[in-house]
Amino acid sequence: MRTIAKTAIPLLFAAALIGCCNSNVETEYNIEKLGKMPDIEEGFGKGVSACYAAIGNDTIYIAGGCNFPEVPAAEGGSKRYYKGIFKTAGNSPLKWEKAGELPEPSAYGVSLQCGDKWIIAGGMNSEGALNKVYSIDLRDLTIETLPHLPMYIDNAAGATSGNRIYITGGNADGSPSASTLMLDLDNLDAGWKFLPAMPSAPRVQPVCAATDKALYVWGGFAPAGIEEGPAVFVNGVKYEFASGKWSLLGKTEADGEVITLSGGIATATGCNSIVVAGGVNKDIFLDAISGTYNLVPQEEYMYKPAYWYKFNNRLILFDTESEKWSIIATDSCYARAGAQMAIGHGEIYLIGGELKPGIRTPDIYRITLPK
Repeated sequence: MRTIAKTAIPLLFAAALIGCCNSNVETEYNIEKLGKMPDIEEGFGKGVSACYAAIGNDTIYIAGGCNFPEVPAAEGGSKRYYKGIFKTAGNSPLKWEKAGELPEPSAYGVSLQCGDKWIIAGGMNSEGALNKVYSIDLRDLTIETLPHLPMYIDNAAGATSGNRIYITGGNADGSPSASTLMLDLDNLDAGWKFLPAMPSAPRVQPVCAATDKALYVWGGFAPAGIEEGPAVFVNGVKYEFASGKWSLLGKTEADGEVITLSGGIATATGCNSIVVAGGVNKDIFLDAISGTYNLVPQEEYMYKPAYWYKFNNRLILFDTESEKWSIIATDSCYARAGAQMAIGHGEIYLIGGELKPGIRTPDIYRITLPK
């Protein structure tokens, strides 16, 4: 097991993660490798990406996801999707048990939490994209079916604000999308409502988070074959709930460096702040999705070592008041795409993902926020 890593950061940023922003003394937080994903379901223990996660009653829950457990993707292997629901106490070493199953195998959907409700929306499996939405009660793991999405949606991002669920971007009915949907959990009979679309090109695999005032979206990509593509975005957009209007955000620039967050994962952490980890490298990913392969021949692309792909290895913080980014930690454990996050009791859990195209990791880390 990896030893605990400690990084000193200004309390101006560290305290923002826990809702207390009135000191400029430096403090520390811990990054700890807790363990690995369970090997209860055949193939799952090798690690998955695009899974779902939640925290309830001091218990970590993960479900779904996909990987290439037999033949690697680079050699033409088949992708396997999972439907097991697993749980463990958040202590090291992790002791997993199977707690149930999703109604169907699923990955690449949106995983959100509203109190004791774990929401899983859309996604895809070997049969294609999905439009179903489930609410899992974290107290007893009973599953309720919520109103279906009006489209089959995968590789989108989502967030909650109060009892409202927002889903944006991804693929909708098989086409890259800039659409944004909202479901009010207090008014399920109204179903999903279309909000104004993002004022940008379609964004597949963006990151998204929300405060009580606005929905924020960054990164994502537009594939080749559409008018706006190929493109990998380094800026963001914001939807203000009060006005019902979108506005453009600047580049994701921290300490003078521009970062794409495409394929990363975000969570709001209080005191007007959002934390993001992971994501691909803009230049390398754009070279691949454009089909030019100027950096390396196509036949070699999947065979490079993980470090060559330069996935984002920073944990970065967005201050929604100043609309500025800061790098608050740099560590190889953040260099993932398709990872999942869950947050509870002042701790963020970073779960799974891929270290390079086609190669998953089973590793789970706990980021303990300063107190």
